[in-house]
Amino acid sequence: MRKTLGINISHNCSFAYFEDNILKQYYEEDRFNKIKNFEPPHPLMEERYEYIVLKKFKDVVFDRVVFVSFDRGNILIDKSYIDNILKQLKFKDFKFYNDQHHMFHAISGLYFSKFKEALCLICDGGGEYFPDVNQELFRLIESIFYIKDNKVKPLYKHYSMAKYDFFNNFKKENIDIKKENVDIKLSNEKCGGYKYLKYREEAGFKDNEEGQLMGIAAYKNTNTNLDKNVLELAHKAQEETLQERIKLIQKAMTYSDCKNIVLSGGYHLNCSNNFKLVKHFPQLNFFVDPIAHDGGTAVGVAAYDTHY
Repeated sequence: MRKTLGINISHNCSFAYFEDNILKQYYEEDRFNKIKNFEPPHPLMEERYEYIVLKKFKDVVFDRVVFVSFDRGNILIDKSYIDNILKQLKFKDFKFYNDQHHMFHAISGLYFSKFKEALCLICDGGGEYFPDVNQELFRLIESIFYIKDNKVKPLYKHYSMAKYDFFNNFKKENIDIKKENVDIKLSNEKCGGYKYLKYREEAGFKDNEEGQLMGIAAYKNTNTNLDKNVLELAHKAQEETLQERIKLIQKAMTYSDCKNIVLSGGYHLNCSNNFKLVKHFPQLNFFVDPIAHDGGTAVGVAAYDTHY
């Protein structure tokens, strides 16, 4: 029996324990230390963090420990997190997948869906960097994968440099290229999950409060004491990103006649818009990753390492 532990070392720090290709246990560190959306403190900057979850595995010898992150852009920083965790585990082998963040979201969603094949659509506030030193400021914000059996095929990736506002005048035109049979778009667009981050800031909400912005959108045309400008921003965020998701699904349908659609990435914690997508495309079979935030990538990386 092969024992694999998948670990997400970004925010929503999480642990997924697989025996062969079966998920046996899943934990998020913030459920135990009560620090919401917990991201491990930098081991080189602060006292070494002792993971509460890892105490559950003190008697387990893992055949493989696999790590994933959102891509910090500095392998030495990631290595310091990994070294700290490995000192708290018993294991035979380990591997770090540092540049396939969106793919592990896709695999996590597919694993829970039980679909044999699916088009997996990922949208978040920014995944891995574009793998080209000449375009290193572009981060992946939306993508499409086709997964069947043990084959993962990336179809489309949209990288944006909008997160770095001070470079917004650097390049105005979108760049469309094809690389290793994957359609790639490079842009300055504020889109999807990243657009939500910007609207959240503009509305005066704190980090990780995108959900509050999503929630109050429903109050736009009601009798409420909530700030009307904030309600307008909330409504705009919902409507604009909904239209973007509709277009991405339509794009996915040009690649395959597969009717199974998996939605993952932090944006798809948006229950209201997910429901609207289901209503908009009645001919499709939707499944939303139950761990759509970065915690789910621990499941994705462990499933990938054991099955794909």
